[in-house]
Amino acid sequence: MGLGLAIGLVFAGLYVGKSQLFGSPFPAERSFEFTYRTALPEIPPDLQDLRIWIPLARTRDGQRIVRREIAAPIPYEIHEDAAFGNEILYAEVKASGAKDLQFEIKYRAVVNGEGFPDPKNPSELEPYLKPTRLMKITHEIEENSRKATQGKVNWWDKARAIYEYVIKHMVYDKTTPGWGRGDSVRACLLGRGNCTDFHSLFISMAQVAQVPSRFKIGFTIPSEKEGRIAGYHCWAEFFDEKRGWVQVDASEAWKNPKMKQHYFGRFDTNKFFVSLGRDLTLSPTQEGEPVNIFIYPYVEGDGKPLDSGAVKTEFYFRNL
Repeated sequence: MGLGLAIGLVFAGLYVGKSQLFGSPFPAERSFEFTYRTALPEIPPDLQDLRIWIPLARTRDGQRIVRREIAAPIPYEIHEDAAFGNEILYAEVKASGAKDLQFEIKYRAVVNGEGFPDPKNPSELEPYLKPTRLMKITHEIEENSRKATQGKVNWWDKARAIYEYVIKHMVYDKTTPGWGRGDSVRACLLGRGNCTDFHSLFISMAQVAQVPSRFKIGFTIPSEKEGRIAGYHCWAEFFDEKRGWVQVDASEAWKNPKMKQHYFGRFDTNKFFVSLGRDLTLSPTQEGEPVNIFIYPYVEGDGKPLDSGAVKTEFYFRNL
C-alpha cells in the first residue's frame, strides 16, 4: 500500500478527541509559573553586529499560556518559523552597545492535554516521515526497525514495539562523549545517550515503519513548590490512526521501569513544551546552518554562530 493511500485511510477513520489521560498516573491538570532567564555576559570585542533568537512557549498541543511577560534590554520582535509554528523572540544590536545583555521571559501555564489539533489533510503528516541531518536512517536502523515491528500492522503497535526496543537497547548515559546531539546513528551503534538520543532513535525507527513521528523539547516541572530546573527534557510523539498525536517518553521509562506503561500513550501534564522539530530555519532566517535543537538561545555575531558558552541560561518554576 502506498504512503498516500495509507494516510488517506487513516484520515477516513480518525476521530477527534483524546483518551490519553484514561488510567493515567499524571495529574489531570498542572498550573505553574515558569521563568526563562538568559544573558550574554561577555561579548567578543571584535564583533560588530549581534542577532539573537530565543524560543518562546505558546498555547498549543495540550498546554495553555495564560500569561507571558518579556523583559528585554533592547527592542525585539516576535516571529514564527514556517515549518513548525514555533514562536521566536528576535533582536539585533550593535555589539558595542551589548554590555551584559539579559532577557527574562515569565510564563503562567496550564497543562491538561486539551487542544491537540488533528491534521486536516494527509500532507500535514509527510514532514514527520522525513529524516534530518542527525536523525538518519541507516541500514542498521532499518533492519532493527523491521525486526522490532515484524508482524505489527497498525501504527500504535509498531510504535509500541519500537518503544520497547529503544528502552531495551539504550542506556541513559551522559558521560560518553557525543551524547545530547540527537544522533540516531550514534544511538544505534553505542546504545547510550540522554533523552535527545533516545527519542532520535525512536523517531528514525518509526519513520522506517512509516509511522509519522516528531521531536519535542521543553522541561519537566517538578512537584515541589518551587525551585530551579537544571536543564531541558525532550520526548517524541507519533501519529496514531485513531488517537491522533500520542506522547512517548522512552528515556523516562528507562529511568523509571515501573512507569513504563504510563510513558507510552498517555499525555504527561508534567511537561512544559517549548519547541517542535529539528533542523530549524529560524525567522528571520539565520546565516548559519539549520538549528539542530532549539531550546537555548541561538546567537550570531557578524553572521557566524556564537559559541554556546557565551550564553548563560537558567530556568525556574513555581507551582500554583
